[in-house]
Amino acid sequence: MTNRYQLIKKIILYSLASLIISGAIVLGISYQVLAELTFAGDRVVYGKRLSELAQEVRTELLMRHDLKPVSFESTDGVMLSGFLIERKNAKYNAVLCHGYRSVKEFMYSYIDLFPDWNILLFDFRSHGNSDGKITSLGYHESKDVIAAANYLKTVAKQRQFAHLPMVVLGFSMGGAAALKAAEAEPTLADALIIDSTYAQLNSTILKAYSSKTLLPFYPFFPVITWLFNYLAACDIYQMNPDECVRHITKPILFIHAATDTYVASKNVLRLYANVQNKRSKIWIGPPCRHGLLHTLQPDEYQYKVKKFLAKAFAAREVDES
Repeated sequence: MTNRYQLIKKIILYSLASLIISGAIVLGISYQVLAELTFAGDRVVYGKRLSELAQEVRTELLMRHDLKPVSFESTDGVMLSGFLIERKNAKYNAVLCHGYRSVKEFMYSYIDLFPDWNILLFDFRSHGNSDGKITSLGYHESKDVIAAANYLKTVAKQRQFAHLPMVVLGFSMGGAAALKAAEAEPTLADALIIDSTYAQLNSTILKAYSSKTLLPFYPFFPVITWLFNYLAACDIYQMNPDECVRHITKPILFIHAATDTYVASKNVLRLYANVQNKRSKIWIGPPCRHGLLHTLQPDEYQYKVKKFLAKAFAAREVDES
């Protein structure tokens, strides 16, 4: 009887030890995957550090544009770094919002594409020269968009160009953050341009997880989701730009490539299906890599944006009169 009791005890102890070890392994692997996806870092791009590439682009921009370094606090106190470009005879004030694991300097193509915009470029939290250690992929970044828009509005009042319409252009994660910001702050902007943005964060993370790892869904993905929600202090299931759109009354131009392999074009269809403003438009451009329509089709991109803004603000002036 004693031997049987000791055997059962050993089985229980070994089982508990196995569960603890297995749990630790799953937790450790999940943490490493999450760290790779969301923690701040100077990653390597095309054989160079991101900071090196940003410096090269910045040097080139300084030779061709009057970049004014600026800094401001997000609505929750995170310090953000940016550049302000003021143009003579500008028609619009614009905030440019970069994508996931990118930097403000990589929005350089938009500067030349729209020479009649006063432009504020900034680094999201945990990106570039801004503070922060972890990205929430748009959730908390929406606070950065609100802070950037408010900063530009303050500068506009000081510089006597506050009368110009405010535009927020967001690419990918930046577009998702802009939509969440516009839902939270109805007066954020007079018009939004949303380029290559996801409709729901949870499905986007799952797609990235499935394509970038060989791990099974269970038990890893639920653990990664739990860790992300805990460390980033958010809930990925509450980050749904397609729902945010339902509460935005300003005109929105949605832009997406027909065969975006990173964020499928079905996302933009879901977003556009929920628009409230009748002056909103959608442009699904020719096949290209994620977010490169403005560089591969610059003339068409510029035409679509200018036409959208002209009609949106012409209609607004009629409404206001």
